[in-house]
Amino acid sequence: MTASAERTAGNMAQGLDGQDDLTNNLAKLAVVVLAAGKGSRMRSQLPKVLHQVIGEPMLFHVLRQVTALGVPPERTVIVIGNGAEQVREALVGRGAYLFAEQTEQLGTAHAVQQAEHLLAVTAEHVLVLYGDGPLVRAASLRGLTVKHFETRPLVTLVTATTPDPTGYGRIFRDPNSGAFHSIVEEADLSLAQRDIKEFNAGIYIYRAKWLWPALRRVTPSSKGEYYLTDLAQFATQTATLPADDANHKGSHDPALPSPVETIWMDADDIRGINDRAQLAEVDAILRRRLVLQHQLNGVTINDPATVYISADTEIGPDSQIEPNTHLRGHCRIGANCVIGPNTVLENAIVGDNCQVIASFVEAATLENRVIVGPMAHIRPGCYLEHDVQIGNFAEANRSYIGHTSRQHHFSYLGDATLGEDVNIGAGTITANYDGKNKHKTRIGPHAFIGSDTILRAPVEIGASAATGAGAVVTHNVPAHTTVVGVPARPIGK
Repeated sequence: MTASAERTAGNMAQGLDGQDDLTNNLAKLAVVVLAAGKGSRMRSQLPKVLHQVIGEPMLFHVLRQVTALGVPPERTVIVIGNGAEQVREALVGRGAYLFAEQTEQLGTAHAVQQAEHLLAVTAEHVLVLYGDGPLVRAASLRGLTVKHFETRPLVTLVTATTPDPTGYGRIFRDPNSGAFHSIVEEADLSLAQRDIKEFNAGIYIYRAKWLWPALRRVTPSSKGEYYLTDLAQFATQTATLPADDANHKGSHDPALPSPVETIWMDADDIRGINDRAQLAEVDAILRRRLVLQHQLNGVTINDPATVYISADTEIGPDSQIEPNTHLRGHCRIGANCVIGPNTVLENAIVGDNCQVIASFVEAATLENRVIVGPMAHIRPGCYLEHDVQIGNFAEANRSYIGHTSRQHHFSYLGDATLGEDVNIGAGTITANYDGKNKHKTRIGPHAFIGSDTILRAPVEIGASAATGAGAVVTHNVPAHTTVVGVPARPIGK
């Protein structure tokens, strides 16, 4: 190992003088995400980066890792082209991202060049990665940035190895020193070079002051496109490294590394998506990662192959996720819960010690010790207070159910507000829709609604009131009053 390499290794082992130094360096970093490609092999009208992986566009996964690295949206440029407006719309509300449009698809170097006007003044270093690589991890990107800020080359590029690197440019190294020499595109490989298993992953960090002029030096390929791979070759031909701070004067300093540094990543971390088959493969890898992460955090998942968990889902310790369960969107599940089997939660908040069995809960909140199902449907806008029970084949929509209340089987609550300890008998429905408008039903605490009651909204049931089986309630019922019949009439207190 050279003296320079030993110094680099030692510094990296100790960190960059602590987390503060890394944070300061990240403040000088901007990110360019390439998301302009058509993805013709997807055979779809949808832009490739919007095809979903574990329930959300693959681009979202990339941006999540960039944010976790410490780069805020306002320093992240997304280069868009094919389906530009669709990509913009998909990101509404997710952050103040910058957009650069590549109107002509003229290669990766041309795509990065479109971001120059947004970053030329503010960025000292530029990380470039692809929007169709959702398996990249923030930890891997952090290792890349640490290597770049420690060694200060013109270019730090990611490499990986695989038994079959077909389709990728190979990394050719000096046979004596092992230093980076060049990227050889597959079409230009010699017979001997075809045995090289190390390939270019297409993730780079550049010094910004060098990057922008270098991009203008790139010449078109035989296909008329401009490729980023040319930049590494330019860097190796640079006689003197430009000074970028008081501690680094130029390549005459023997402590400086070569103008190009490399860092290895796992091949799965940099896997891209070109067709539907690869989409499914990447989905499976990311799903296994997320399941493993939750298992290591104390969640029981006995059949990982049938469990689908979104990247935004949070699960408390000692909870159990049963087979054939889907947790979609931004779900938050507390401790000691049992979710499933055969359950779908979508953007749901579930408290501690809850059970949701063979049911669908979407955009609803369940407080602690709530039991739902089997075969129940809790629709958007519902709020269930603690110790609520929802029986089988029951449905609630835009309803607030007070604590210890019970909604029994084959019943429907729509636009209803229930107080505490209300009993909803089997077969009860709130007739909340008159053909034009939705109306409210209010049921006071300790009310008892008998089986097969129809509550024609708008209507109010007073505290501790009761309805007889099969009653059709068309008028308000005072507190402590029992009504029966069609239409329901009071029979006493």
